[in-house]
Amino acid sequence: MAKAHKITGVIPQDSYRENARTILSQKVEEVYTWEPFIHDAARREELHNMRISIKRLRYTMELFRVAYRSSKTHAKGATTTNDKRFNEFLGVIVDLQEILGDVHDCDVVLEVLTDYGTQAVQTDVAPGIAKLIARTKEIRNADYKTFLEKWEKLSTVNFKQQLLLFLAS
Repeated sequence: MAKAHKITGVIPQDSYRENARTILSQKVEEVYTWEPFIHDAARREELHNMRISIKRLRYTMELFRVAYRSSKTHAKGATTTNDKRFNEFLGVIVDLQEILGDVHDCDVVLEVLTDYGTQAVQTDVAPGIAKLIARTKEIRNADYKTFLEKWEKLSTVNFKQQLLLFLAS
């Protein structure tokens, strides 16, 4: 697993919101360092590292959610435009993390099944293992395709730039 990128520019005397801007923008950039690898389905480790970076971004966004809430007082349950936008961005991040998590789960299962299948070649379970491997590969390929489609769609609408602008506001 890749180490988190070192965060720079945090000034303890600055406001919570200002430090949130500093930290979150760097977390977004960390996610995008893995983008060059996403079009190669065989780059399992890099896809996993991207998921971990997305997870770090998600949890950091959740930590700093309060910094992006509107300061206006609203009736119970009412959400502001700022709250809504933050939740939309966070929802996309959660979705990407979950899809890449599903891809990684399949990768782990495939590794275990392949090792087991190699040991079971001389037994009656080998055909069953082969079917499980084939089915898991199908699921992994479908999840990977879903991830790429969502990523491409986000790229088309300049998601990264929109998120960075929102976080900087």
